[in-house]
Amino acid sequence: MFNGIIICFSKIFFLKYFINSNFFIFKLNKKFFNINFGDSISVNGVCLTLIYKSFFFFEFNYCYGTFLNISLFKKKYFNFEKSINLFNNINGHLLFGHVNNLTLLKKKNFSNIIKLYIFKNLFFKRFFIYKCSVSINGLSLTINELIFLKNFIIFSINILNFTYFFTNVKFLKNFDFLNLELDYIIFNIINNIFYFNFK
Repeated sequence: MFNGIIICFSKIFFLKYFINSNFFIFKLNKKFFNINFGDSISVNGVCLTLIYKSFFFFEFNYCYGTFLNISLFKKKYFNFEKSINLFNNINGHLLFGHVNNLTLLKKKNFSNIIKLYIFKNLFFKRFFIYKCSVSINGLSLTINELIFLKNFIIFSINILNFTYFFTNVKFLKNFDFLNLELDYIIFNIINNIFYFNFK
């Protein structure tokens, strides 16, 4: 489990994709030295397991579905976060690393913030609530604008300069794909309400 507070971002050092053996290697900084084999790490919002480490090099397995559907390995830079400890402060919101969907992006620069406008189909409409949390590429962010149109949703999130420069957000371009994870607390509450109302 994660909280959406990114520790660092890094490039892929080596990528291998075969039918029986899929892995990639990242070169990470000393903030990750105290993680061990089998630990969960959020890579661009996707929960992955560390299978090997040596000095600054960390290796992760991934599956076919992760490669095709939710993780964009063609991108150069990825956000990283270690899993939270039970008694640590939760500064963002609770994340599982189970990415729901890919989303399109339009980026606008303002004086002191970067605003991301994101387009989403209506399938998840009931889970989007003004001022609720959402994870974009592993970052815990807040929905600041929300517009429901006929066939899709437009929502925006504000990113401060500090977050912008210390995550891979600064490398994003208009109409890039993003990893999106909804707030699972809201997701489960609304799902249960919907279930009992239509049971």
